[in-house]
Amino acid sequence: MGARLAGAGFGFLSQLMLARAFPPYQVGVAFLAISITTFVSLLITGGYHTIGLTYLARFQAFARPGLIAAFLQAARRDMTMLAAVAVLLASLFWLLPADPGVVAATFWGTLAAVPLAAIRLNNSAANAQKRFALSYAPDFVFRPGLLLVVIGLLWVTGTTGSAMPVLWALPVISLGVALVQALLLGPDNAWRRTPPARTDMRPYYRSRALSMLAVTLVAGATADIVVMIGGFFLAPEDVAILGVAIRIAALVGFFALASQQFVLRDLVTVQAQGSAADIDRLLARTNLSSAAVMAGALVVVMLTGPWILGLFGPHYADAYGPLLVFLLAQTTRVLGGMNAQLLALGGHQLRSAALCLLALAVLVLGSVLLAPLLGIMGIALATVGAELFWAIGLGMLAQRLEPRRGDFLASFKIKR
Repeated sequence: MGARLAGAGFGFLSQLMLARAFPPYQVGVAFLAISITTFVSLLITGGYHTIGLTYLARFQAFARPGLIAAFLQAARRDMTMLAAVAVLLASLFWLLPADPGVVAATFWGTLAAVPLAAIRLNNSAANAQKRFALSYAPDFVFRPGLLLVVIGLLWVTGTTGSAMPVLWALPVISLGVALVQALLLGPDNAWRRTPPARTDMRPYYRSRALSMLAVTLVAGATADIVVMIGGFFLAPEDVAILGVAIRIAALVGFFALASQQFVLRDLVTVQAQGSAADIDRLLARTNLSSAAVMAGALVVVMLTGPWILGLFGPHYADAYGPLLVFLLAQTTRVLGGMNAQLLALGGHQLRSAALCLLALAVLVLGSVLLAPLLGIMGIALATVGAELFWAIGLGMLAQRLEPRRGDFLASFKIKR
């Protein structure tokens, strides 16, 4: 959590410095490239980095090096194929009659996504070896920290007329961090050359990995997806406004949902003990603390939002309305509680994954319908609709598949 908090802080400072130093058009291009890097890197992993947290740790605990090698070989093969497809498609963007800044953001963001995907798989490998510093620090601390340094140097030297140096820095930073992480991991490096496994395990792992990928995209990359959608419907200057609004809201949501990460181990423990009353109390306390943080943040932003946005510059004053709507979307997610965790612990990832894909469809369809009419506010309203769909759907799934629901209303017996 400390590493993720540091990364969130570096990311916020990078956005602030970009907005203060670069013209709005260039800020929108940079925001779009950063979001593409995050989103495409997750696609390239194919979900292997997520299921690897469980499988690799299990194989390591039972001393099964053959299974570890087979898993990593399957992951490397699929990820290499996905990376080649992603880079090829991004290269074809240069042939389209699209905005040059959007095309450049797509290409350089995708190029940076390839080494970032390698970092994500090595994060899982390092976690299985209990080398936690190498599991979390490279992605959450060093990569955003180095980007912050680059933006700071550009600001100090006055090289702020174009976002291209930022775009070029993205793949260089990702590649550098990936190489250093792999070097420090040594024999634990997931990308080391190993003898071919006897059995190709890709057919076994693919469905599980793709299911977890869908959950990861909705749970952890919504802000990047929203910015990418904005790139299709908005001018880069408006993408800059959209990016500021959604990322401030996402930062607030990160703090509000942090308690869920801390209590997950306790939730597993009380479930193993079979104490229904203890589970209900734990869920109630977690939901209450998350809702309290979100309520306080809403009040603060309503009162000081114009001043906060003023830190980014006068161009971002129009982000106040969308910011409040995005905060409403985050509030919906917070009130949805821990239904997703309960379903995961119950082994219902496939059901959750299908619901995540439907929520993404709601977000995209809503944006297609509303963005041409309402611009940034249309995308913000589509985000609220997607979050509401996801929260209600998770609650219904938990009601049907689990002994209890983990959302705010269910925890406090307001509604069953």
